[in-house]
Amino acid sequence: KEPSTKEQLDMHMLATLVFPAAYSPSPFASLAAARPRTAAAPAMSELSLAATVVRDVSALPTMYALMSLNEYMTHRYFQHLEFNRPESLPWVKSLVERVAGVPAAEQRVPGDGHVEHHAETYDDMSLKNDERWRANKASQSLDDDYYRGTAFHWSATLIMTVQMLPSVLPTYALMGWSLPETFAILLPSMLLHAVVWNAIHPPMHGLPPVALTDGFGTGPGVAGGKAFSEWLIGTRYAHWIFENHMGHHVLGGQCNYNVCCPMTDHLLGSYVPTTEWQPKMRPLPANAQTRGPVVAPADVPQLPTREEYEATRLLQRQMRESAGGGGGTAPAAIANGGTIIADAYSE
Repeated sequence: KEPSTKEQLDMHMLATLVFPAAYSPSPFASLAAARPRTAAAPAMSELSLAATVVRDVSALPTMYALMSLNEYMTHRYFQHLEFNRPESLPWVKSLVERVAGVPAAEQRVPGDGHVEHHAETYDDMSLKNDERWRANKASQSLDDDYYRGTAFHWSATLIMTVQMLPSVLPTYALMGWSLPETFAILLPSMLLHAVVWNAIHPPMHGLPPVALTDGFGTGPGVAGGKAFSEWLIGTRYAHWIFENHMGHHVLGGQCNYNVCCPMTDHLLGSYVPTTEWQPKMRPLPANAQTRGPVVAPADVPQLPTREEYEATRLLQRQMRESAGGGGGTAPAAIANGGTIIADAYSE
C-alpha cells in the first residue's frame, strides 16, 4: 500500500537498515575482496570462461533468491507488524540500536493497511462489504486506496528497490558485475515483480487490474494488458501462487508469506500446503456482501457448503476435546508460523 504518512516512510527507512544485516555478504568477505591482489591472483576482468559462465547463469537465480527473502521479511515482520513483538528479531533490533541509537524496546513500525486488508478478506479471497463493516474504522482506513491495500503502487516498487540495494549491490559486486550491469538486472526484475503482483493480486480479491497511473500493471490503457492477464491467470504458476496466498488468508496470516517469489517459506518452515489448510476453509456468512467477483484460476479450492462446514467443525471439535483441547472456529496456531491476525470472520 502506498505510504501516506511520515510514520510509514519512517518504517521503510528502518527496513533499509534491517535488510543489509539480513542479506548482505559477510563484511569479512567484502574486506577480503577489497585487499590488493597479488601478482599471482587473477583480476576480476580475467575470469576464466567457466567462471564467467557460472556467474552469468547464476545472475537471475541470485536475484530471485534475494527478492524472495525481501518479500518474506517485509510481509511477515513489517506488514504483519511482527517486528513489534518483544521477542521478534532481537539481533536485528540490536543492530538498529547500534546504528541508529534507538533502544530495542522503543523500536516499532506502524501499520500500512495490510492488517486491515486481512480483516476484510473471506476464505474465498472476496472482500467483505456489508454496511456494518463499511462503518468500521478499519474498513474506512482503506477507503483512500482504490485497490484497498492489494496493489503494488509505484511508490511500493521504489521502496522495494531501495530495500533490495543493501543486499544486491555487494552480492553482485562480489560476483563480478559492474554497477550499471547490476542495475540492468535489478530494475527489470522489480518491474516484473510489480506487473505479476498487480495482474494477479487485486483481481484475486475481486478488484480491478491496476492502471499504469497507479503502478506497473495491466489495467485500462495498457496495450495487451488484458491478454497478458488472461494468459498469466491460466498458467500453473498463477494457480500455485493463488492457492498459496489463499492458504495465507485461511490460516490467519501465519504462513505462506511469499506471494510472487516462493522459496523462503519452504526454507524457514512456514509453508503450509493446500492439503493441510483446505479442510479449514469456512463458508461465507449468511447474507454476506462482497465487493466483486474473485478472478481465480480453474480448479482452486472452493468454500464448503454450510452443511459440510458444520460436519467438519463437529468432527474437529470432537478430536480436539479428545486430545484435551478446546473448541473455537478461529485458525489454530501452526508450527513455525507467525502471529494470527484478524480476518473477515472476526467480530
